[in-house]
Amino acid sequence: MALITLTTDFGLQDAYVAGLKAKLYQQLESPQIVDIAHLIDPFHIGQTAYIVRSVYRDFPEKSIHFIGVDFTHTPEQELIIALLNDHYFVCADNGFLSLLEPEINPSDCIRIHLPQPKTLDKAIEAIAHLHRGGALSVLGTPIQKLRERIQHMPLVNPQQNEIQGHVLHVDRYGNVITNITRKLFERIRNKRAFVIHARNHSFEQVYNDYHEVIRYDVPKQNREEDGKKLALFNSQDHLELAIYKGNPNYGGGASTLFGLAFLDPIRVAFINDY
Repeated sequence: MALITLTTDFGLQDAYVAGLKAKLYQQLESPQIVDIAHLIDPFHIGQTAYIVRSVYRDFPEKSIHFIGVDFTHTPEQELIIALLNDHYFVCADNGFLSLLEPEINPSDCIRIHLPQPKTLDKAIEAIAHLHRGGALSVLGTPIQKLRERIQHMPLVNPQQNEIQGHVLHVDRYGNVITNITRKLFERIRNKRAFVIHARNHSFEQVYNDYHEVIRYDVPKQNREEDGKKLALFNSQDHLELAIYKGNPNYGGGASTLFGLAFLDPIRVAFINDY
């Protein structure tokens, strides 16, 4: 039995998410539904792609992922279902898939043709059909060309001594996640020293976990702990700037303290030995 995930910008203070689930339960008997996120910034496709990309492969193959961000059917935007990396994505043709997987190559993709007048009802009918094991081809007609959005990729200068990236996402803790991956960082670094520049803040060390910034060999009463800034590679192997146990609700998150927001520049300079 397929598993269903939900990612939306519906929020949690209204009944939109509950209404979506209620309609799925009306169509299906005891479906397994997992919430990925419902606090996506409204219509923020880039944020959606980062969050879904970080987790969707952990779900069983043939899982059905509903992407309810900018999920509207207009004369200029189709509703589609794509089978990508053995996962179904029910979404709008708004460029989301090109941000999810840059080398976009679905093994199957259709535009949804269903009689329901309401956009969300079309999605629910399609999800229920797939959940029952129905064929994708029944839901619509093949689509060959999907809309693509420009990827904000990090740049390496010709001298190979600098990476120019940007802020990709700010999480609930105020941590600043960049588009610079560990793989790119280490390839360009080539064992050299480095300095990460983020506005007027700099970092000369990258950790693998938050707690590594704490000096446990120092008595607890003498340690510098809460509020200590650090750079690390997160669980998705992206370079992240953080404040140890920072609380963004009280102005203590890295985004606030460093003055960084979506698409702000992050620069890594590598230092030659000569």
